[in-house]
Amino acid sequence: MEFFSLMHLSANMRIAGSLPNERQQLHGYTFSEWVLALGNGQLKTEAFKEDSPADWIQIPELFLIQHEGNHIEAIADDIYESFDTNYMRPAYLKNRAIVAPRNATVSQINDYMMQRVPGDSKTYYSSDSLLQSIDTSSTFDECYPTEFLNTFTFNGVPNHELTLKKNTPAMLLRNLNPALGLCNGTRIMITMLGENFIKGNIMGGSYDTDEVIIPRIVLNVENSKWSYILKRRQFPVRTCYAMTINKSQGQTLEKVKIYLPEPVFSHGQLYVGVSRVRSATGLRMLIENPAEIPNNYTRNIVFAEAFSDILTG
Repeated sequence: MEFFSLMHLSANMRIAGSLPNERQQLHGYTFSEWVLALGNGQLKTEAFKEDSPADWIQIPELFLIQHEGNHIEAIADDIYESFDTNYMRPAYLKNRAIVAPRNATVSQINDYMMQRVPGDSKTYYSSDSLLQSIDTSSTFDECYPTEFLNTFTFNGVPNHELTLKKNTPAMLLRNLNPALGLCNGTRIMITMLGENFIKGNIMGGSYDTDEVIIPRIVLNVENSKWSYILKRRQFPVRTCYAMTINKSQGQTLEKVKIYLPEPVFSHGQLYVGVSRVRSATGLRMLIENPAEIPNNYTRNIVFAEAFSDILTG
């Protein structure tokens, strides 16, 4: 360590505001302190089963959405209030999003929101093929028909069937042209759906309102267990009223609603979700737990050993 200097962040640049009675409502913490303690695994934890780790934390009532009906409708209505009169406004959409741990949940929310937007949708189908390795047999194509390849879904890769609608937000899944602001995670407001291109305006960031055109591209998918590479030609976008917690990294928003139909499943995932927002007033959570676990608790997976040297340095 003689050639290195240990430096610590001393201010949370994303969190800009706080509530006057925040400390009382957040179990003795200010919002910035609570977020930091959550990320470092320093909040009080409990175990609800004898053979399970003690990694459940209590979420302050301030952040909870209590609802007994359709939870997707509830969390959508909570964050996209007055949606019917604001669905075409990028300024309304760019500062809010729902985040959830898994892609399946995100797709359900996006489908629900897109149904509420007037107008017809357009479905684009990918062109899927395989890049063979030198040791594959001559019956390779017969073993993997195109219809079978079309069923594959992957994180960060658009599905074979991609349904979009004008006046809806979409997120790029690949870097296309960073010089023009077209990066992985950039959000755009779709303004035109052509046969071979998508036109839209960037929402947020240094290139806010810039008009861009998105082409189809070839995305290669590799897996160490496969003897081939899947090549999918498709538009590298997905609707983004909701996004996965992992995909939300890098976003700074005014309103974030975290939907947890099941707990997070990886280190630091809950911290990433709660730290996307600027202030405590913009954060809400809707939690679904088994009957034996109260819905004001959720898992916070933190490998404390990863921080031990830093926190004591």
